[in-house]
Amino acid sequence: MPAARLQWVDFTRSMMFIWHMIQRAIKQSGIFAELSQTEFERLSPYMREQHMPRKTELFHQDDPGDALYLILKGGVRIYRYSSTGREITLAVLREGQFFGEMSLLDGMPRSANAITIENTEFIVLKRNDFLNVLKTTPEIAIKILKDMSVRVREADAMIEDFALLNVYERLMKYINTRIKEEGKREGYCTVISGNIKRQDIANAIGSTRETVSRIFSSWQKKGYIKIYPTKIIIYRDMSMDMTRKNG
Repeated sequence: MPAARLQWVDFTRSMMFIWHMIQRAIKQSGIFAELSQTEFERLSPYMREQHMPRKTELFHQDDPGDALYLILKGGVRIYRYSSTGREITLAVLREGQFFGEMSLLDGMPRSANAITIENTEFIVLKRNDFLNVLKTTPEIAIKILKDMSVRVREADAMIEDFALLNVYERLMKYINTRIKEEGKREGYCTVISGNIKRQDIANAIGSTRETVSRIFSSWQKKGYIKIYPTKIIIYRDMSMDMTRKNG
């Protein structure tokens, strides 16, 4: 077989392997995990891969909503501004998570802003393609609506937290959530790696950088945690003694 032909075969096999790996990642995500193989195969031809560098603004609040994004690698922060102009983080999403799903069904403007927090790879599904598939496979919409209802419940819980919890309790809950989702046990402590910027944490809990720093300083003095630029080490149960008295 000619060398050029061999190179083309190798390239084709490589691309097929890469697409197979992408499919596996997509199938493991919440919004597509329940789709049958047939349903998934109807959608997959319309999925497009994109790569975006860190700090890329993907869209802004009130922009036209025309696509869903699924994160293959990297991370995205979803945020919006309060009536006083303060930036509030609604969610930090990682590999296997998705956003922009509401636009698939209602086509309304974006309800928040989205920015990459590191170099990120996506799968993008455009609304028009999605609606065309629904005409022949409406069962897909039912499964996606089920997953969207989980998002609504999570949003309700966030609203309840802002209404009922003080800033110390919100920060404690934030750390506990990251322990549950990202924490790795190392000996007698738990380690959270990744973004430890106090301003981002403050945005996520509806507080200020100064308040977060003050609480962290108090917790470090008490021996509960140790904070580094890219990780937090937790030495004990974060639900113990960390109440408003720690301020």
